[in-house]
Amino acid sequence: MSEVVGKPQTRMAAAQVMGVDTEENRLEGEVVRLYKSVFGGLFRYAMTIAGDQDVAQDGVQECFLRYVIARREGKPILNDRAWLYRVLRNRLLDIRKSGAEGSSVRIEEAAEYPDSGHGPEDQFRSVELSQNLRALLTPRELECLQLRMDGLRYREIAEVLRIRPGTVAAILARALKKAQELLGPGRREEC
Repeated sequence: MSEVVGKPQTRMAAAQVMGVDTEENRLEGEVVRLYKSVFGGLFRYAMTIAGDQDVAQDGVQECFLRYVIARREGKPILNDRAWLYRVLRNRLLDIRKSGAEGSSVRIEEAAEYPDSGHGPEDQFRSVELSQNLRALLTPRELECLQLRMDGLRYREIAEVLRIRPGTVAAILARALKKAQELLGPGRREEC
């Protein structure tokens, strides 16, 4: 009789383990899909803030680790992409404040890392524009512009930077005006 009692208990334990495994597999698949879709943009954004490849890569890995932890704890994340950008930004700014990393911004280096969502022409224009604008734009303008180039909406940029969407619009308008002045009348359509 102990065998009969043992079998249902074993099946129940196996079902519980399979349920956990299924949940872990689902989370793993979610993270892999998210990683593939946003890594390029996150890394370029991290390079904009950190200016150092190792710090940028560590920051991106850290934000994905925090994402997995938050999801395992059952914390709701309404906008995955904006959440990751905000966590990455906060982490990199904490590193900068601690003095563990220099404060230089080398946006042209970030452009060297391709994003599968953009073609070669877009990447070339991005590199050229970033080199010309680096000295012209403020760090906040560069940050907003980089997030916008990575496809974030004004609402998402506002969430990442913890500012109002109207402020994002004003910052981007200022950056666009500076870019248009830099490019001159014949090249304004490129902005």
